[in-house]
Amino acid sequence: MKDPGGGRILPAEGSAFRRVDAWVSAVRAATPEATAILDGDRRVTYAELDREADRLARMIAARGIRPGGAIGVRMRRGWRLYAALLGVWRHGSAYVPVDVSYPRARQDHIIADSGMRLLVEDGEGEGDVALRVLAASPAYAPLPPDTAYVLYTSGSTGRPKGVVLRHANVLAFLDGVVRTFRFGSDDVWAQFTSPCFDISVAEIWIPLVTGGRFVVVPEDVASAPSAFQRLLADRRVSVLSQVPTVFRYLLNALEEGGTGLPLLRQVLLCGERVEPHTVLRWLKSGIAPAAKVFNLYGPTEATVYATWQELSEENLDPARSSTPIGRALPHVTVAVLEGGRSVPAGRAGEIHLGGAGVAWGYLGLPERTARSFLTVDNGTTERWYRTGDLARVEQDGLWFEGRTDTQVKLRGLRIELGEVEALLHAHEDIREAAAVVTRRAHGDPFLVACCVPSSASAAADVPALRAYLAERLPSYMVPSRFVELPALPLTLNGKLDRKRLEELVRPETA
Repeated sequence: MKDPGGGRILPAEGSAFRRVDAWVSAVRAATPEATAILDGDRRVTYAELDREADRLARMIAARGIRPGGAIGVRMRRGWRLYAALLGVWRHGSAYVPVDVSYPRARQDHIIADSGMRLLVEDGEGEGDVALRVLAASPAYAPLPPDTAYVLYTSGSTGRPKGVVLRHANVLAFLDGVVRTFRFGSDDVWAQFTSPCFDISVAEIWIPLVTGGRFVVVPEDVASAPSAFQRLLADRRVSVLSQVPTVFRYLLNALEEGGTGLPLLRQVLLCGERVEPHTVLRWLKSGIAPAAKVFNLYGPTEATVYATWQELSEENLDPARSSTPIGRALPHVTVAVLEGGRSVPAGRAGEIHLGGAGVAWGYLGLPERTARSFLTVDNGTTERWYRTGDLARVEQDGLWFEGRTDTQVKLRGLRIELGEVEALLHAHEDIREAAAVVTRRAHGDPFLVACCVPSSASAAADVPALRAYLAERLPSYMVPSRFVELPALPLTLNGKLDRKRLEELVRPETA
């Protein structure tokens, strides 16, 4: 059914589908010649995207792969990558994205750990795809039959862990977000994020289930704010999803270039704490006078976004350490608990998320899944995810306070400090190691590795350590700086004193 006012597929129709690709097919049937993707000079219609996805699904089936289970997609960014993701769903399987920029060791781990039976890659010719059947498979329990994708996030054990999301999770997320923000067929999104990160789920599938379109942001443009701001203006982007740190770089470029974005109507900040001073600059700049700015909070384990808050001069204070994350989206239930009890107003507790967006769990990690995902039987079985995030309850909603563990966000990318530390500890030249995030004088966060050498008479070989980590970690997890210490600072009870460590490595004191 179409909205008689705007000609878009009504968001309520999302509840009528059992799979996301069926919802996309309904849009294609209604508007086959509408533009789905803009990739450079290439305009891809819904009909063309659908044909390419069907072609890939048939190719997968021709390799003897039955529906169900995991299929990897390792392709350069471009419209055929998105057709491949849709094609895996059309085949009836779950996609596992593998970023071509990751170190080979990390790519190999994702391929082996996921048990994928086939890998879709770029072919040798322009526009070709290559299918590689894989024999290896871990002895894990089968994926749920309606699994949509498996995303690998940083893991505290030194190995990334796969989060299993089902179509029911993604449908609930899409339906809740579309209804809240009233996205529609007139919207133009910027597809900025790697498919390996959950923000891409919003950037790709929200426009495709609402009859909108998205613009493929080339990797060289994504890393160049001046080029990115030109693309936003030239492509008449109306919805922009950004990590706060990257958003600051974009604002700097817009101010320097004097570029305006009059058609931009929604700015979605997500992935890390918002920077109040940056948002206030944006609101006062007049760059996008029609655009509302929202802070969206949510982990991969709860399907991208869980809470939302419109940002304004009234609720932004650069002097406050906490930031507003607002209230739950329609498909989410939020509880803030301390010791298993709800906290009163003005108190902080750990965020627990329930509802249809909560993931199935971690692939092949039943104990970790049991610790993080709680099943409560109150007459009806409810499933909750313990986020490890702290929030304070106020009358105007939730305010984010920080983490309960060593997980951090750096430019929107999730990093378990324990994963970096585990690899450093494994190096023969390092006796003790810890990783912390600190900030440069102008506010940029960066990762620092603090190392105690195995031999007191030999200094750590920093270039060798950097190369060692670069072979095993994606670039965003390789520390920007290495600091050698005679010993790591400890608290009175013998635990690592991270606050003292952060003080030791701050640029102005180190």
